[in-house]
Amino acid sequence: MRRLEEAMAERVLLADGAFRRRLRRLPIDTHRDLWGREGRLEVLCLSRPEWVRGLHEAYLRAGADVIRTHTREASPLSLGPAGLEQEAFYLNYVAAQLACEAVDAVPGRGRRRFVLGLVQDQGWNAGPAATEQAIELQVEALIAGGVDGIALDVPPETGRAAIFLRAARKARGFCEVSAPIYLQSPVGPLGHSSRLLQHPDGVIRFQAGNHAHSDWLGRAVEEEGATLVGGGRTPEDTAERDRRLRLLAEDGLRPLHAAARARGARLEESVVPSSSLHLDPLVTELH
Repeated sequence: MRRLEEAMAERVLLADGAFRRRLRRLPIDTHRDLWGREGRLEVLCLSRPEWVRGLHEAYLRAGADVIRTHTREASPLSLGPAGLEQEAFYLNYVAAQLACEAVDAVPGRGRRRFVLGLVQDQGWNAGPAATEQAIELQVEALIAGGVDGIALDVPPETGRAAIFLRAARKARGFCEVSAPIYLQSPVGPLGHSSRLLQHPDGVIRFQAGNHAHSDWLGRAVEEEGATLVGGGRTPEDTAERDRRLRLLAEDGLRPLHAAARARGARLEESVVPSSSLHLDPLVTELH
């Protein structure tokens, strides 16, 4: 799995887990760490970068294949009410760098891990032009920071997916890179039109990892078409997801997803035996 596009086209990959939940458990001082903006956890990328990078590293040690940038609420439109819109580019750029540095710092044991720049629709009260401008800035900053690809999390009912895609493609063209742009959708009916789905480089079928029933992971892989599975609430939970995904794979790494099986894809030769993939004891450093 040398490139994100190749990995996403074949394997069910494991993402990091409950990032914001974990950050909230740290000793945050609102005035010092959030610049007086209650709840603006994205500011930690600038005020406490060691926390953000450390948590990325903990999930990587737990077995995550994909790290998502800490930018869920880092659009200029989300930061504007707190008076932080002027920090949007730098914040997204630094968030991407921190995720990339974490990937470089944690040995992959023969596996390539990836950074997805996360851009999420937060339901802003903004017109199409303002929305497009904000998304373009955010995607440009994430690409400049070194992400392997962009994930656009836009519910179909908002009607803004086309705006997000247009803005992301403009930003990618400006940066003159080939980073893939994905629409992220939960497993189940897509909701987006077939015409719209011609524009992204692919669709991430995301299955969150907070299900209680014991067979959810097998169902997500075998029946529901998941291509990316969320990690757990803690790095330890994520390590358990890593173990279970490897048990579902013929080669002890990651199973082929349903779409790859349908087109007759075959597993490439494994680089690392499953016995060498284990939970690093350092995952508990932020627990």
